[in-house]
Amino acid sequence: MGEPTNDQFKAFRLARGLTQPDLAELVCDYVEQRTGHRPGVDAQAISRIECGEIAWPRRATRQALVALLGSESEAALGLYPKRTKRDADKDEATKRRHFLAAAGLAAPLLGSQPPARVGAVDVDRMRRKFTKLEAMDSEYGGGDTFHLYFTELARTEQILRSSNRRLATANSLIELAAQQAQQAGWAAFDAGFTEVAVALFNYSRSAAREVGSRALEANSLVHIAYATGESESIAAADAACVTLGPGAPGTAVALLQSRRAWSFATVGDMEAAARALDIARASLDDEDDAPSWCAWMNHAELDIMAGRVWSVLHKPERAIPPLRRALAAYPDTWARDKALYLTWLADAYFDAGDPNQAIVATEKAFALAREVSSVRPLARVRETAQRALAVGAAEAGDLARRATTARAPIPLQL
Repeated sequence: MGEPTNDQFKAFRLARGLTQPDLAELVCDYVEQRTGHRPGVDAQAISRIECGEIAWPRRATRQALVALLGSESEAALGLYPKRTKRDADKDEATKRRHFLAAAGLAAPLLGSQPPARVGAVDVDRMRRKFTKLEAMDSEYGGGDTFHLYFTELARTEQILRSSNRRLATANSLIELAAQQAQQAGWAAFDAGFTEVAVALFNYSRSAAREVGSRALEANSLVHIAYATGESESIAAADAACVTLGPGAPGTAVALLQSRRAWSFATVGDMEAAARALDIARASLDDEDDAPSWCAWMNHAELDIMAGRVWSVLHKPERAIPPLRRALAAYPDTWARDKALYLTWLADAYFDAGDPNQAIVATEKAFALAREVSSVRPLARVRETAQRALAVGAAEAGDLARRATTARAPIPLQL
Protein backbone atom coordinates (compact mmCIF):
# COMPACT_ATOMS: atom_id res chain seq x y z
CA MET A 1 0.00 0.00 0.00
CA GLY A 2 1.48 3.36 -1.04
CA GLU A 3 1.95 6.43 1.08
CA PRO A 4 -1.06 8.79 1.29
CA THR A 5 -0.78 11.89 -0.85
CA ASN A 6 -0.14 15.20 0.88
CA ASP A 7 -3.11 17.24 -0.31
CA GLN A 8 -2.58 19.87 2.40
CA PHE A 9 0.85 20.73 1.01
CA LYS A 10 -0.45 20.88 -2.56
CA ALA A 11 -3.33 23.14 -1.53
CA PHE A 12 -0.90 25.62 0.06
CA ARG A 13 1.29 25.62 -3.07
CA LEU A 14 -1.61 26.18 -5.45
CA ALA A 15 -3.07 28.87 -3.21
CA ARG A 16 0.17 30.81 -3.71
CA GLY A 17 -0.09 30.36 -7.48
CA LEU A 18 3.20 28.44 -7.65
CA THR A 19 4.19 25.59 -9.94
CA GLN A 20 6.38 22.82 -8.56
CA PRO A 21 9.49 24.25 -10.31
CA ASP A 22 8.63 27.75 -8.99
CA LEU A 23 8.44 26.53 -5.40
CA ALA A 24 11.63 24.48 -5.73
CA GLU A 25 13.53 27.54 -6.97
CA LEU A 26 12.19 29.70 -4.14
CA VAL A 27 13.17 27.09 -1.55
CA CYS A 28 16.70 26.94 -2.93
CA ASP A 29 16.99 30.75 -2.89
CA TYR A 30 15.60 30.94 0.66
CA VAL A 31 18.00 28.35 2.07
CA GLU A 32 21.00 29.75 0.19
CA GLN A 33 20.36 33.28 1.48
CA ARG A 34 20.30 32.05 5.07
CA THR A 35 22.95 29.32 5.08
CA GLY A 36 25.22 30.05 2.13
CA HIS A 37 24.49 26.55 0.85
CA ARG A 38 22.17 25.88 -2.09
CA PRO A 39 20.20 22.66 -1.55
CA GLY A 40 19.35 20.17 -4.26
CA VAL A 41 15.60 20.76 -4.10
CA ASP A 42 14.02 20.49 -7.54
CA ALA A 43 10.53 20.09 -9.00
CA GLN A 44 10.76 16.32 -8.56
CA ALA A 45 11.39 16.76 -4.83
CA ILE A 46 8.29 18.95 -4.51
CA SER A 47 6.32 16.33 -6.45
CA ARG A 48 7.55 13.58 -4.12
CA ILE A 49 6.38 15.60 -1.11
CA GLU A 50 2.93 15.95 -2.66
CA CYS A 51 2.82 12.24 -3.53
CA GLY A 52 3.70 11.36 0.06
CA GLU A 53 7.06 9.81 -0.81
CA ILE A 54 8.87 12.47 1.23
CA ALA A 55 7.10 13.05 4.55
CA TRP A 56 9.88 14.85 6.44
CA PRO A 57 12.32 16.93 4.31
CA ARG A 58 15.55 18.34 5.73
CA ARG A 59 15.15 20.96 8.45
CA ALA A 60 16.25 23.91 6.28
CA THR A 61 13.82 22.85 3.56
CA ARG A 62 10.97 22.56 6.07
CA GLN A 63 11.70 26.03 7.43
CA ALA A 64 11.73 27.44 3.91
CA LEU A 65 8.43 25.78 3.03
CA VAL A 66 6.69 27.07 6.16
CA ALA A 67 7.89 30.62 5.46
CA LEU A 68 7.24 30.63 1.71
CA LEU A 69 3.79 29.02 1.88
CA GLY A 70 2.61 31.10 4.85
CA SER A 71 1.85 28.07 7.00
CA GLU A 72 1.50 28.19 10.78
CA SER A 73 3.58 25.03 11.20
CA GLU A 74 5.12 22.02 9.49
CA ALA A 75 2.13 19.92 10.54
CA ALA A 76 -0.24 22.34 8.80
CA LEU A 77 1.63 21.50 5.58
CA GLY A 78 1.09 17.80 6.24
CA LEU A 79 4.75 17.23 7.12
CA TYR A 80 5.50 14.72 9.89
CA PRO A 81 8.44 12.52 10.85
CA LYS A 82 7.17 9.02 10.11
CA ARG A 83 8.06 7.71 13.53
CA THR A 84 5.81 10.30 15.20
CA LYS A 85 2.88 10.39 12.79
CA ARG A 86 0.77 8.18 15.06
CA ASP A 87 1.58 10.40 18.01
CA ALA A 88 0.65 13.46 15.95
CA ASP A 89 -2.73 11.92 15.16
CA LYS A 90 -3.34 11.34 18.87
CA ASP A 91 -2.57 14.98 19.58
CA GLU A 92 -5.24 16.29 17.22
CA ALA A 93 -7.99 16.23 19.86
CA THR A 94 -5.85 18.34 22.19
CA LYS A 95 -5.10 20.80 19.40
CA ARG A 96 -8.79 21.15 18.60
CA ARG A 97 -9.62 21.99 22.20
CA HIS A 98 -6.82 24.53 22.37
CA PHE A 99 -8.63 26.59 19.72
CA LEU A 100 -11.59 26.86 22.08
CA ALA A 101 -9.47 27.65 25.12
CA ALA A 102 -7.63 30.39 23.22
CA ALA A 103 -10.93 32.17 22.63
CA GLY A 104 -11.97 31.83 26.27
CA LEU A 105 -14.72 29.34 25.49
CA ALA A 106 -15.49 27.15 28.48
CA ALA A 107 -17.58 24.04 28.04
CA PRO A 108 -21.16 24.62 29.23
CA LEU A 109 -22.58 22.60 32.10
CA LEU A 110 -24.21 19.54 30.58
CA GLY A 111 -27.19 18.05 32.32
CA SER A 112 -26.36 14.37 31.90
CA GLN A 113 -23.38 12.06 31.93
CA PRO A 114 -22.20 10.72 28.57
CA PRO A 115 -23.15 7.13 27.76
CA ALA A 116 -20.57 4.47 28.58
CA ARG A 117 -20.58 3.21 25.02
CA VAL A 118 -21.54 4.88 21.75
CA GLY A 119 -22.32 3.26 18.41
CA ALA A 120 -23.36 4.23 14.90
CA VAL A 121 -27.05 4.43 15.89
CA ASP A 122 -26.23 6.99 18.59
CA VAL A 123 -24.17 9.12 16.21
CA ASP A 124 -26.96 9.04 13.65
CA ARG A 125 -29.42 10.25 16.28
CA MET A 126 -27.06 13.07 17.27
CA ARG A 127 -26.63 14.05 13.63
CA ARG A 128 -30.38 14.16 12.99
CA LYS A 129 -30.89 16.33 16.06
CA PHE A 130 -28.22 18.77 14.97
CA THR A 131 -29.64 18.96 11.45
CA LYS A 132 -32.91 20.17 12.98
CA LEU A 133 -31.04 22.76 15.05
CA GLU A 134 -29.19 23.99 11.94
CA ALA A 135 -32.54 24.88 10.39
CA MET A 136 -33.06 27.47 13.14
CA ASP A 137 -30.32 29.59 11.57
CA SER A 138 -32.82 30.69 8.92
CA GLU A 139 -35.12 32.37 11.45
CA TYR A 140 -32.84 33.44 14.30
CA GLY A 141 -29.65 35.46 14.60
CA GLY A 142 -26.39 34.23 16.03
CA GLY A 143 -27.04 35.91 19.37
CA ASP A 144 -29.98 33.53 19.85
CA THR A 145 -28.52 30.33 18.41
CA PHE A 146 -24.87 30.30 19.49
CA HIS A 147 -25.38 28.49 22.79
CA LEU A 148 -27.59 25.86 21.17
CA TYR A 149 -24.86 24.96 18.70
CA PHE A 150 -21.97 25.27 21.13
CA THR A 151 -23.71 23.05 23.68
CA GLU A 152 -24.08 20.33 21.05
CA LEU A 153 -20.38 20.63 20.23
CA ALA A 154 -19.47 20.39 23.92
CA ARG A 155 -21.62 17.28 24.28
CA THR A 156 -19.92 15.62 21.32
CA GLU A 157 -16.49 16.44 22.74
CA GLN A 158 -17.56 15.03 26.11
CA ILE A 159 -18.54 11.75 24.44
CA LEU A 160 -15.25 11.65 22.53
CA ARG A 161 -13.34 12.03 25.80
CA SER A 162 -15.36 9.68 27.97
CA SER A 163 -17.20 7.00 25.99
CA ASN A 164 -16.01 3.74 24.48
CA ARG A 165 -16.52 3.40 20.72
CA ARG A 166 -15.08 1.82 17.60
CA LEU A 167 -12.68 3.75 15.36
CA ALA A 168 -15.35 4.31 12.69
CA THR A 169 -17.72 5.69 15.33
CA ALA A 170 -15.00 7.98 16.69
CA ASN A 171 -14.37 9.34 13.19
CA SER A 172 -18.09 9.96 12.69
CA LEU A 173 -18.20 11.85 16.00
CA ILE A 174 -15.19 13.98 15.06
CA GLU A 175 -16.77 14.81 11.70
CA LEU A 176 -19.99 15.78 13.49
CA ALA A 177 -17.97 17.95 15.86
CA ALA A 178 -16.39 19.69 12.86
CA GLN A 179 -19.85 20.45 11.51
CA GLN A 180 -21.10 21.66 14.90
CA ALA A 181 -18.07 23.91 15.39
CA GLN A 182 -18.61 25.41 11.97
CA GLN A 183 -22.23 26.24 12.75
CA ALA A 184 -21.37 27.60 16.20
CA GLY A 185 -18.62 29.70 14.62
CA TRP A 186 -21.04 31.10 12.09
CA ALA A 187 -23.45 32.05 14.89
CA ALA A 188 -20.62 33.77 16.79
CA PHE A 189 -19.60 35.69 13.67
CA ASP A 190 -23.21 36.66 13.02
CA ALA A 191 -23.46 38.02 16.56
CA GLY A 192 -20.30 40.09 16.11
CA PHE A 193 -17.79 37.93 18.03
CA THR A 194 -15.15 37.40 15.35
CA GLU A 195 -12.40 36.05 17.62
CA VAL A 196 -14.68 33.33 18.94
CA ALA A 197 -15.83 32.55 15.40
CA VAL A 198 -12.30 32.12 14.06
CA ALA A 199 -11.39 29.84 16.98
CA LEU A 200 -14.35 27.62 16.17
CA PHE A 201 -13.59 27.62 12.44
CA ASN A 202 -10.02 26.56 13.23
CA TYR A 203 -11.38 23.80 15.47
CA SER A 204 -13.62 22.69 12.61
CA ARG A 205 -10.75 22.71 10.13
CA SER A 206 -8.57 20.66 12.48
CA ALA A 207 -11.31 18.11 13.15
CA ALA A 208 -12.22 17.80 9.46
CA ARG A 209 -8.58 17.30 8.53
CA GLU A 210 -8.21 14.64 11.24
CA VAL A 211 -10.88 12.43 9.67
CA GLY A 212 -10.15 13.32 6.06
CA SER A 213 -13.35 15.28 5.40
CA ARG A 214 -12.01 17.46 2.62
CA ALA A 215 -15.33 19.19 1.98
CA LEU A 216 -15.73 20.32 5.59
CA GLU A 217 -12.08 21.37 5.79
CA ALA A 218 -12.49 23.41 2.62
CA ASN A 219 -15.60 25.10 3.95
CA SER A 220 -13.74 25.98 7.16
CA LEU A 221 -11.04 27.70 5.11
CA VAL A 222 -13.65 29.83 3.37
CA HIS A 223 -15.34 30.69 6.67
CA ILE A 224 -12.03 31.83 8.18
CA ALA A 225 -11.32 34.11 5.22
CA TYR A 226 -14.89 35.46 5.27
CA ALA A 227 -14.86 36.17 9.00
CA THR A 228 -11.47 37.85 9.10
CA GLY A 229 -11.78 39.79 5.85
CA GLU A 230 -8.25 38.78 4.99
CA SER A 231 -6.63 40.40 1.98
CA GLU A 232 -5.74 36.87 0.88
CA SER A 233 -9.35 35.72 0.79
CA ILE A 234 -9.01 34.74 -2.87
CA ALA A 235 -6.02 32.54 -2.05
CA ALA A 236 -8.04 31.00 0.78
CA ALA A 237 -10.98 30.36 -1.55
CA ASP A 238 -8.66 28.80 -4.13
CA ALA A 239 -7.08 26.63 -1.44
CA ALA A 240 -10.54 25.57 -0.31
CA CYS A 241 -11.49 24.46 -3.82
CA VAL A 242 -8.23 22.50 -4.15
CA THR A 243 -8.79 20.93 -0.75
CA LEU A 244 -12.29 19.89 -1.81
CA GLY A 245 -10.77 17.66 -4.49
CA PRO A 246 -12.49 15.61 -7.22
CA GLY A 247 -15.64 13.65 -6.61
CA ALA A 248 -17.09 16.12 -4.10
CA PRO A 249 -20.88 16.58 -3.93
CA GLY A 250 -22.05 19.09 -6.51
CA THR A 251 -23.79 21.14 -3.85
CA ALA A 252 -20.54 21.52 -1.91
CA VAL A 253 -18.73 22.59 -5.09
CA ALA A 254 -21.47 25.12 -5.81
CA LEU A 255 -21.29 26.56 -2.30
CA LEU A 256 -17.52 27.01 -2.35
CA GLN A 257 -17.44 28.35 -5.90
CA SER A 258 -20.16 30.89 -5.09
CA ARG A 259 -18.11 32.14 -2.14
CA ARG A 260 -15.05 32.18 -4.38
CA ALA A 261 -17.03 34.37 -6.79
CA TRP A 262 -17.74 36.74 -3.92
CA SER A 263 -14.03 36.96 -3.08
CA PHE A 264 -13.25 37.89 -6.68
CA ALA A 265 -16.06 40.46 -6.73
CA THR A 266 -14.77 42.24 -3.63
CA VAL A 267 -11.48 42.97 -5.43
CA GLY A 268 -13.20 43.93 -8.69
CA ASP A 269 -12.24 40.86 -10.76
CA MET A 270 -15.38 40.60 -12.87
CA GLU A 271 -14.26 37.85 -15.25
CA ALA A 272 -13.07 35.53 -12.49
CA ALA A 273 -16.26 36.13 -10.50
CA ALA A 274 -18.38 35.28 -13.54
CA ARG A 275 -16.43 32.06 -14.16
CA ALA A 276 -16.84 30.97 -10.55
CA LEU A 277 -20.59 31.63 -10.70
CA ASP A 278 -20.83 29.58 -13.90
CA ILE A 279 -19.04 26.66 -12.24
CA ALA A 280 -21.35 26.94 -9.23
CA ARG A 281 -24.46 26.92 -11.42
CA ALA A 282 -23.25 23.95 -13.47
CA SER A 283 -22.43 22.01 -10.31
CA LEU A 284 -25.94 22.50 -8.94
CA ASP A 285 -27.36 20.89 -12.05
CA ASP A 286 -25.93 17.58 -10.84
CA GLU A 287 -28.28 15.93 -8.37
CA ASP A 288 -26.53 14.50 -5.32
CA ASP A 289 -27.06 13.63 -1.70
CA ALA A 290 -25.73 16.84 -0.21
CA PRO A 291 -24.33 16.85 3.33
CA SER A 292 -26.58 18.76 5.72
CA TRP A 293 -24.03 21.58 6.16
CA CYS A 294 -24.46 22.59 2.52
CA ALA A 295 -27.89 21.15 1.72
CA TRP A 296 -29.43 24.64 1.91
CA MET A 297 -27.57 25.67 -1.25
CA ASN A 298 -29.98 25.69 -4.20
CA HIS A 299 -30.70 27.79 -7.28
CA ALA A 300 -32.52 30.46 -5.26
CA GLU A 301 -29.53 30.84 -2.93
CA LEU A 302 -27.21 30.98 -5.93
CA ASP A 303 -29.41 33.74 -7.39
CA ILE A 304 -28.84 35.65 -4.15
CA MET A 305 -25.09 35.25 -4.37
CA ALA A 306 -25.06 36.15 -8.05
CA GLY A 307 -27.08 39.27 -7.29
CA ARG A 308 -24.69 40.25 -4.49
CA VAL A 309 -21.68 39.67 -6.75
CA TRP A 310 -23.06 41.84 -9.55
CA SER A 311 -24.23 44.46 -7.07
CA VAL A 312 -20.76 44.92 -5.60
CA LEU A 313 -19.36 44.98 -9.16
CA HIS A 314 -21.81 47.83 -9.95
CA LYS A 315 -23.67 45.91 -12.66
CA PRO A 316 -27.29 46.64 -11.71
CA GLU A 317 -28.72 45.16 -14.89
CA ARG A 318 -27.32 41.78 -13.82
CA ALA A 319 -27.85 42.22 -10.07
CA ILE A 320 -31.48 43.31 -9.87
CA PRO A 321 -33.26 40.41 -11.68
CA PRO A 322 -31.79 37.52 -9.62
CA LEU A 323 -32.15 39.44 -6.35
CA ARG A 324 -35.79 40.31 -7.02
CA ARG A 325 -36.51 36.77 -8.17
CA ALA A 326 -35.04 35.21 -5.03
CA LEU A 327 -36.42 37.77 -2.57
CA ALA A 328 -39.94 37.28 -3.89
CA ALA A 329 -39.90 33.80 -2.36
CA TYR A 330 -38.12 34.78 0.88
CA PRO A 331 -40.45 34.88 3.91
CA ASP A 332 -40.11 37.74 6.40
CA THR A 333 -39.46 35.16 9.11
CA TRP A 334 -35.98 34.78 7.58
CA ALA A 335 -35.40 38.32 8.75
CA ARG A 336 -31.60 38.47 8.91
CA ASP A 337 -30.92 37.13 5.45
CA LYS A 338 -33.80 38.96 3.81
CA ALA A 339 -32.63 42.25 5.34
CA LEU A 340 -29.08 41.69 4.12
CA TYR A 341 -30.15 40.84 0.59
CA LEU A 342 -32.48 43.82 0.41
CA THR A 343 -29.48 46.09 1.06
CA TRP A 344 -27.65 44.62 -1.94
CA LEU A 345 -30.78 45.20 -4.00
CA ALA A 346 -30.84 48.80 -2.75
CA ASP A 347 -27.22 49.29 -3.84
CA ALA A 348 -28.10 47.97 -7.28
CA TYR A 349 -31.01 50.41 -7.50
CA PHE A 350 -28.67 53.27 -6.63
CA ASP A 351 -26.33 52.18 -9.42
CA ALA A 352 -29.29 52.01 -11.78
CA GLY A 353 -30.22 55.61 -10.94
CA ASP A 354 -33.39 54.71 -9.05
CA PRO A 355 -32.97 56.16 -5.52
CA ASN A 356 -36.67 55.88 -4.72
CA GLN A 357 -36.67 52.10 -5.12
CA ALA A 358 -33.38 51.98 -3.21
CA ILE A 359 -34.96 53.78 -0.25
CA VAL A 360 -37.97 51.44 -0.31
CA ALA A 361 -35.68 48.39 -0.22
CA THR A 362 -33.55 49.89 2.57
CA GLU A 363 -36.61 50.72 4.69
CA LYS A 364 -37.80 47.13 4.36
CA ALA A 365 -34.35 45.91 5.33
CA PHE A 366 -34.29 48.20 8.38
CA ALA A 367 -37.68 47.01 9.60
CA LEU A 368 -36.41 43.43 9.54
CA ALA A 369 -32.87 44.10 10.79
CA ARG A 370 -33.69 45.81 14.07
CA GLU A 371 -35.52 42.76 15.42
CA VAL A 372 -32.89 40.09 14.77
CA SER A 373 -29.92 39.21 17.01
CA SER A 374 -27.30 39.76 14.31
CA VAL A 375 -24.91 42.68 13.84
CA ARG A 376 -24.65 42.29 10.08
CA PRO A 377 -28.01 43.52 8.74
CA LEU A 378 -27.95 46.81 10.67
CA ALA A 379 -24.36 47.42 9.60
CA ARG A 380 -25.38 47.01 5.96
CA VAL A 381 -28.48 49.20 6.42
CA ARG A 382 -26.27 51.98 7.83
CA GLU A 383 -23.95 51.73 4.82
CA THR A 384 -26.87 51.92 2.41
CA ALA A 385 -28.45 54.82 4.32
CA GLN A 386 -25.18 56.74 4.06
CA ARG A 387 -25.19 56.14 0.33
CA ALA A 388 -28.72 57.51 0.18
CA LEU A 389 -27.49 60.64 1.97
CA ALA A 390 -24.62 61.01 -0.48
CA VAL A 391 -26.96 61.08 -3.48
CA GLY A 392 -29.46 63.35 -1.75
CA ALA A 393 -32.32 60.85 -1.78
CA ALA A 394 -35.59 61.96 -0.23
CA GLU A 395 -36.00 61.00 3.44
CA ALA A 396 -32.41 59.76 3.55
CA GLY A 397 -31.58 61.89 6.60
CA ASP A 398 -34.33 60.40 8.74
CA LEU A 399 -33.45 56.87 7.64
CA ALA A 400 -29.76 57.39 8.42
CA ARG A 401 -30.58 58.80 11.87
CA ARG A 402 -32.83 55.88 12.78
CA ALA A 403 -30.35 53.31 11.47
CA THR A 404 -27.48 54.90 13.41
CA THR A 405 -29.30 54.83 16.75
CA ALA A 406 -30.83 51.35 16.35
CA ARG A 407 -29.24 48.46 18.25
CA ALA A 408 -29.60 44.76 17.51
CA PRO A 409 -30.79 42.62 20.47
CA ILE A 410 -27.43 40.93 21.09
CA PRO A 411 -25.87 40.02 24.47
CA LEU A 412 -22.69 41.82 25.53
CA GLN A 413 -20.87 38.50 25.66
CA LEU A 414 -21.54 34.98 24.47
